[in-house]
Amino acid sequence: MKTSILLLLWLPFMGLGQDVNQETQNELKALNERLFKEYTLNKNTKPLEECATEGFVLIAGNGMLETKDQAINGVDNVNVSEIKVQVDKVILSGNTGIVIGVLDMKGTIMGRPVPGKIRFSSTFLKFEDRWRLVTRTMTMMRRLE
Repeated sequence: MKTSILLLLWLPFMGLGQDVNQETQNELKALNERLFKEYTLNKNTKPLEECATEGFVLIAGNGMLETKDQAINGVDNVNVSEIKVQVDKVILSGNTGIVIGVLDMKGTIMGRPVPGKIRFSSTFLKFEDRWRLVTRTMTMMRRLE
């Protein structure tokens, strides 16, 4: 009897974790997309400056490592007229969130056409109730023939 009563009292709260989880996933998806779009379309580095940690590292599509300052200063090398951000998965564990997806852009990077789709992974950590970007990887996707 006690078990049944406890179960009935607990049932309304069982879905709360899923709602919070979905809310957090949506928050990270939106933040990630905003960072990409502001940087590439508007050449606005302020969101990246504010969100990225001082130790931020970008693994660029060509395999080069870039610091936060290098990534911010490289905005002039990006000339993108269109970007589509597709999120395939968001992984949450404690104060860590990883957003994985694909970028589809039209334009140039360092004067060369964007080579098709780019797979990305963005890792965020939550500090003092605020998500901060710690690292991002970018990998050019090959076309299977």
